[in-house]
Amino acid sequence: MEKNEWEIAWSNFLSVGVAEMDDEHRQFIARVNELNKAIVEIEDKAKVARALDLMLTEAAHHFEHEEQLLAQWDYPETAAHTAKHTELREQFERVVKEFAGTDISFVWALKGLRLKQLLIEHLLNEDMKYRDFLRARGTPGSETKKSKKR
Repeated sequence: MEKNEWEIAWSNFLSVGVAEMDDEHRQFIARVNELNKAIVEIEDKAKVARALDLMLTEAAHHFEHEEQLLAQWDYPETAAHTAKHTELREQFERVVKEFAGTDISFVWALKGLRLKQLLIEHLLNEDMKYRDFLRARGTPGSETKKSKKR
């Protein structure tokens, strides 16, 4: 399938260097892509709503798991990162309310693009901060541990 402006393509550039977080990020990206595909293909509102609900449910689980790991790693910006997750949840909730209030697929497309933008901005601006912290510290699970001497 050819990539387009609606899709997010996973690349190592998005990796935080922790396999379980990268797996969750890949899954979350897949959910955003599924949502946007349903919108672009002008699926019925119920199908788009299911895709949106699934994406938001997985996002909530991911945020909770990520926050637990950040605390476990003694990441000094855990509170700030958690606050960013709270902001994202609030923005997601606004998108859901706006989506529920309209039957116009063009508006859905705008909302789908907004969710994509929010996700990419968070990955690139916030998650990369803890990636850099983990690399500098050599925390287990980060990429720097691969070069461990025997």
